[in-house]
Amino acid sequence: MQVEPTAMPAWPWNEHVPPAGRALHLGELIRSHRGEILSAWEEAVRALPVARDLDRPALVDHIPQILDRIAALADEIGEGGTPQLPRDVAELHAIERLGEGFDLGQVVVEFGILRDCIVRLWQRHLADPIQLAELRVLHRAIDAAVTASIERYTRARDRTLQALDRIANAALESRTLDAFLHRLLSVLVETTAAVDTATILLREGDVLHIRASIGLEEEVEQRVTQRIGDGFAGTIADTRRPLELRDAANDPIIVRPALRAAGIRAIYGVPLVDSGEVIAVAHMGSRTAHEFSKQDKQLFLAMASRATAAIFQHMLREQAERAAAELRERELEFRSLADNIPQLAWMTDAAGRAYWFNRRWVDYTGITPEEVRGDGGRAAQHPEHRQRVQAAWERALAAGTSWEDTFPLRGRDGRYRWFLSRATPIRDEAGRLVRWFGTNTDVTDRRFLDEATKLLHSSLNYGDTLEQLARLAVPDMADWCLVDLVEPAGIRRVATAHWDPAKAGGAAEWERRYPQDWNARTGAPHVIRTGEAELATEITDEMLVQVAESEEHLRDLRAVGMRSYIIVPLLARGRTLGAITLISAESGRRYQPSDVEVAKELGHRAGMAVDNARLYEESQQAIRTREEVLAIVSHDLRSPLGLIDLGATTLLHEYGAVPRSRKQLEVIRRSTDRMAHLINDLLDMATIEARGLSLSLAVHDAATLVAGIVDVHEPLANERGIKIICDCELEGASLRCDRDRVEQVFANLLDNAKKYCRPGDVIFVRGEIAAGEARFSVADTGPGIAPEELPHLFQPYWAAKRHSVRKGTGLGLYICKGIVEAHGGRIWAESDVGQGAKLVFTVPIAPRPAS
Repeated sequence: MQVEPTAMPAWPWNEHVPPAGRALHLGELIRSHRGEILSAWEEAVRALPVARDLDRPALVDHIPQILDRIAALADEIGEGGTPQLPRDVAELHAIERLGEGFDLGQVVVEFGILRDCIVRLWQRHLADPIQLAELRVLHRAIDAAVTASIERYTRARDRTLQALDRIANAALESRTLDAFLHRLLSVLVETTAAVDTATILLREGDVLHIRASIGLEEEVEQRVTQRIGDGFAGTIADTRRPLELRDAANDPIIVRPALRAAGIRAIYGVPLVDSGEVIAVAHMGSRTAHEFSKQDKQLFLAMASRATAAIFQHMLREQAERAAAELRERELEFRSLADNIPQLAWMTDAAGRAYWFNRRWVDYTGITPEEVRGDGGRAAQHPEHRQRVQAAWERALAAGTSWEDTFPLRGRDGRYRWFLSRATPIRDEAGRLVRWFGTNTDVTDRRFLDEATKLLHSSLNYGDTLEQLARLAVPDMADWCLVDLVEPAGIRRVATAHWDPAKAGGAAEWERRYPQDWNARTGAPHVIRTGEAELATEITDEMLVQVAESEEHLRDLRAVGMRSYIIVPLLARGRTLGAITLISAESGRRYQPSDVEVAKELGHRAGMAVDNARLYEESQQAIRTREEVLAIVSHDLRSPLGLIDLGATTLLHEYGAVPRSRKQLEVIRRSTDRMAHLINDLLDMATIEARGLSLSLAVHDAATLVAGIVDVHEPLANERGIKIICDCELEGASLRCDRDRVEQVFANLLDNAKKYCRPGDVIFVRGEIAAGEARFSVADTGPGIAPEELPHLFQPYWAAKRHSVRKGTGLGLYICKGIVEAHGGRIWAESDVGQGAKLVFTVPIAPRPAS
């Protein structure tokens, strides 16, 4: 091995001739001037940059022992013996210097300086010339020390280089982080004899995870963790400095049970730092040594430093692989989700070029992925909609906004179904549009139900409506559609539709030849009896044989070519009104349970429509009956009442002077008046409910109208001890109204107030003009109205039901409401129990004539 020469420093003492006297042997000289030699050596070696910052014990190191060994060598030669050269001490010195950062040349310079210091000292103290034998001893000793240092230094360096080389190979050859960490620890254990355990903990956030270990494998299996700042490894990560313990088993900083139980004596750990961050902690332990040598620690530190970058790269690769695995898993999840959602799904690039379609798209359209990617699925669009859809899609692409449209798509069977199609732009973190995600949702059934609902609500003639409904179901829902209704005489088919009108026309002949059996175990009669839907996904020939009544019937059934059917009940208010039958024949469609749900909803809506139509017919018949009755009452009762009233009045004039006769005649007249009033109320109520009141409108002075009403009712009220006070501010105001009807409202309100007032009570009649209308009120000081009765006050018969002890029909306030609303006004009640009641109504005022 060739060593580069290093410049020798200048010596600090002056050259002079040694004093005369007895000559000293080399060994005696070294022993007697040992301190002087060390001082001169130390001062000279301090000139080396690597030695400037070392403290004196570290700098001097093994030099005193080497001097003692040289002195002993000189003595042994003087006595004729064979000396042992100081190789062991020199080797130890070389190891220490390796740990302190000296290179080989600097170690050689140290020994050269030592040689020169001894020679110069010898020259100063010897009177005779230097004895060649002792000089040879000095040179042989120094040369041996240099040789030993070089050999030991070289072995240590080679050991370190070999270990680092093995680490580099392990980093390259290991496919996983775990494999690399295990090989790294194996190199350490194989390289360092004193090591019994070795562990590496990787950092994840504020926690260290034991990832690899030799001698403490159970901690890896148990996934032991340690927080930053806690325990031995946590302290190293927190302080970012190496840490050594000489009695680890008993040191309180050891908190991991397995480490404490392993009987470790010496333990040494270092942080692994990359880019200023602690990424891991590594430590080695020994059960036999009290401490690790400097060389072992230096080697461990060098290996850890070399391994740090590789560990970090493996960690990055592991994170990337984990991220890639998660991405693949999410992609699989996405594909699984996309392939199993009910919608057709697809994706395009930013320019709108399709590159992915889910399985349902391909299954529905029957177009191969390659064909789909070629035209973006436009071939499946209905030709009548293709140009419009493409134009809307291009506008969305240009604007980068969401797209939505509804149009038909062709299935693999050649039939079109309606789809609601949507596409959403996907952007990256910078806001750039990178792709589009789109879906097509089958809305054929929903559109059919919506159209069916509109149709069913378009008319109250359910016969015509059900015929149109049957035609609507063909061919989107079925090849045949039959509708049967339950009627008093039995089941009647009210609608038949087929995509071929000629076949639909033959349905009547089929019904004549094969009428439905109410007791049949299948078909429409069975569905009507049970109220349960019936599904036949596949109609087999065996099924036809079972239901056929004869060979001819079987032959005709086979000729129809039925493939599948659904029969659902028409339901309304818990009753089955009929059934709808959907049959697949020429199209080859096979009905599924999902189709049954759509058909059941159709049956429910059709049942409600039929029920509403029947109820309407019944109500119209009731109205007609009531109007006929009322016409009889108004015509046939009014005439006899008029005759009775006329006769009573005539007799009253003739026999009025007879008290007994007069009283009976007055009773007759009052009874006829009440009956006439009752008839009028009934007629008014019927008119309001049927078509509204007809009014004879004219302009009337408001103040005059109210004054006339008060004048009529005031004497009758006074007779009962009730006072009427009129307080109106209506001067100059005119009403456009039916005077008789408004007077009727006032009369009903006043009669109602008098009915509940007691002698001494007061009735207030007020009127004012506000916001373009006349507001009138009739208030009393009677008992008032309970709060729970106020919402029902204007309902017909309410008062008669609640106050049966009172006379009356309970129609007065109801008629008042009809009259006021016919005028375009409002009516309401205000009351507190014990504080009287006030009924208020409004009538629009007449516009002033232009001057």
